[in-house]
Amino acid sequence: MIAVLGATGRIGGEVMRLLEARGAQARALRRPEVDLRDEPSVRRALDGATRLFLVTPHGPEQDLLEAAAVRAAADAGIGHVVKVSGGAASLGPNGASATATAHWRTEQLLEASGMGFSFLRPSMFQQGVLGLPRVGPVLVAPLGRAPIAMIDLRDVAAVAASVLLDPRPATGAWQLTGPRGVTLAEIAAAVGARYLPIPARLAARGLARRGASPFEIEHVVRMAAYFASGADGTPTDHVERLTGRAPRPVEALLTETS
Repeated sequence: MIAVLGATGRIGGEVMRLLEARGAQARALRRPEVDLRDEPSVRRALDGATRLFLVTPHGPEQDLLEAAAVRAAADAGIGHVVKVSGGAASLGPNGASATATAHWRTEQLLEASGMGFSFLRPSMFQQGVLGLPRVGPVLVAPLGRAPIAMIDLRDVAAVAASVLLDPRPATGAWQLTGPRGVTLAEIAAAVGARYLPIPARLAARGLARRGASPFEIEHVVRMAAYFASGADGTPTDHVERLTGRAPRPVEALLTETS
């Protein structure tokens, strides 16, 4: 039995769909029945499961909630955990953002837990460019001019499903990217626009006007600086190695959603 935390989200929902399509026994762990703030409810939901997919929304309590999931999984005798984490260069005790630091802390817990683990470290999601604001023919974002090897989140789910279903799952950390690094200027051109990089402080003001929380604003500002630095611009072959097929290019998503 494979337990899926985050099954109502975009990645977790796609993982559930893929597992069910392949005839796997999968259990979606959803609120209110399963609440990471109620650790016993997580432990009960994991009864009979042997593998766990772990993804949580980023937020101020992310590391605490994921720690509860790790403890419950260890208590339940889970053999292998597949966790969606952050890009390798963003992680650490002083990570690129509070979310990146939370990912690092959870990875440390899993490494010490005695369970098998696979860390999926995706680049920026391609779906993130779909909501970037346009002012007439101009696409604006605080992402600089460096290439980003962004990945379709469906490819992250495909990797997760493949690892969860493998009798001998790939362990360790895997940097998941699209087929190449692309710039925001290239993306803008693909949709008939031109790209204007803006300072992060202007993006922060716009988010504040739209009611974003201070945590969310800080996350966006810090991750924008990380991507603008070029730290996530180099593609890997890890998606193909783990799924047997190449990752989707961002152009395919843009065509699909046009």
